[in-house]
Amino acid sequence: MPEPELVSLEATGARVGLRWEPPSAWELESEPDWSRLEGIRLVSAVFDDGTTLGVAAVRPRDARGHADDAVAARFLDAEGARTATSDALLSVEYDSARVPRRLGIEIWPDADSAPLRIAADREPGDVDDRDAVDMSFRLGGVTGRGTYETLRES
Repeated sequence: MPEPELVSLEATGARVGLRWEPPSAWELESEPDWSRLEGIRLVSAVFDDGTTLGVAAVRPRDARGHADDAVAARFLDAEGARTATSDALLSVEYDSARVPRRLGIEIWPDADSAPLRIAADREPGDVDDRDAVDMSFRLGGVTGRGTYETLRES
């Protein structure tokens, strides 16, 4: 299993330190400056073939959409080899109760390549916590399971 990795993201001057521990865990390294941030969105998924995905998106206050987010993606293939990423986008569709319903993730291994496209849908059933939602993932015909988590100032 790969070693944990420290990930640093900056949005509107607010630095957010995270630790990604494959196969599927994100942790805050320190308390962020919430006065500058709307929230932190975290995706963790493991696919049936062993592929592992981690995405972190930091949204600044007054952001107009996901294009304003600072995003980091971590992708390990089925053999555990890390794929470097040059860019990533995370889109979220919410239901009428503002509970995440669907995710769209695009990850570019390099600027000139086509993106990897990953989709996820909320698992059926009641949602106990809208800030940590179980999701079913799909990547090129391979299914997986994971979570979509939102961190906000408490």
